[in-house]
Amino acid sequence: MAKPSRNRIALLASTMLFGVLTAGPALAQSAVKIGCALPLSGGSATVGNQTRAGALAAVEQINAAGGIKALNGAKLEVVFGDTQSKADIGVTETERLVTRENVAALCGAFNSAVTFPATEVAERYKTPWVVVGSVKDEITERNFKYVFRINNKATYDAREQLDALDLLAKETGKKPKTVAMLYEGSDWGRSHAANVKRFAKERGYDIVLDEAAPPNQVDFSNQLLKIRGARPDAVIVALYTPDHLLFSRQLMEQRLDLPFGIHSVGGGTEDPAFYKGLPQRAVDYVFVQEDWQIDKLQQTTDKTILAIAERTKEMLGYGMSAYAAQGVSAMYVLADALERSGSADREKLRDAIAASDIQSGPALITGYGRIKFDEQGQNTHAHGVISQNLNGERRTIWPAENRGSDTKPVWPVPAWSERKGS
Repeated sequence: MAKPSRNRIALLASTMLFGVLTAGPALAQSAVKIGCALPLSGGSATVGNQTRAGALAAVEQINAAGGIKALNGAKLEVVFGDTQSKADIGVTETERLVTRENVAALCGAFNSAVTFPATEVAERYKTPWVVVGSVKDEITERNFKYVFRINNKATYDAREQLDALDLLAKETGKKPKTVAMLYEGSDWGRSHAANVKRFAKERGYDIVLDEAAPPNQVDFSNQLLKIRGARPDAVIVALYTPDHLLFSRQLMEQRLDLPFGIHSVGGGTEDPAFYKGLPQRAVDYVFVQEDWQIDKLQQTTDKTILAIAERTKEMLGYGMSAYAAQGVSAMYVLADALERSGSADREKLRDAIAASDIQSGPALITGYGRIKFDEQGQNTHAHGVISQNLNGERRTIWPAENRGSDTKPVWPVPAWSERKGS
């Protein structure tokens, strides 16, 4: 039998590659692949692995319940890519998931500086991407058709922090006048700082320090010296877990008094690893802008959510987190879209995600009342809460209607010399 010519082989290879790049997932497949680009190693690894656990727990539940019924019970399969919290690697991993793994949709990538360029790749390949964790405003402000964000954007986070300050001032008659800002110097931190400055000016707060910090610092003494010199009433912080751990430890060691406390916008202070790495005294009275209501889980009787919480605890060794919840939500949003589209074709799936209007079920584990995307792909029903660390627990203090009857905010916060064990 004659061997095919080299030109014939090249033509066949070219045709096969073109099919991978353009055809999208086959409709007859027994499993629907979802790609998820996350920081599974590097500085944000603890967060990335929490999101991974949530996604896996959700997929296990969906598959155990019969898979995607509109696709004859097709199972979901999550294929992960490790971004290492690096933009260039996030881009190459996204391209790998699309072109080599042939995923139907994507999710990720927590770090805004990674998600921003990686979603450009998804848009170019016309592959829907459900954003997990990343809040940079511009991610859903580029007129993209394939990018959707379930969680808050940076504008929402900053507004919630200032809303909480205003509420506590109204309740007590004691309002901070000056605010310092310390934030990581990439997309997330700078986006948050810009919004804080805008809202602070509107509401009469004076920003006395605006400090961007490079990542992976080994010492925050210089920044703490600047904060001490500025003498702010409160400090708004946006740092990832490793940096927030070091900053909090050094602030405690220096016993730096801030009359109206530390106000962190998620990041490290939503990571269970953060609390494992510090003595309780280092986080007492700290305010956290949360991506879900952490104390709500103690009150739920929803068996689906309780089972997910137990499963993620088995995988991680500690309780549910906002980041695990976001992984759960992303998978259930995609499962809902697959059921309604009846197809794993990327274009049809994209249209189904855009038409989402989820008002019940596990996709709302994050605490939102609804998931519905605007023309830019932003869920305008996303919101967080503000907690305060009280007696070793993060208790919701804003909005007032979410506050438990046994929760009383401490405002202003006591000086270090007045705290227990000082």
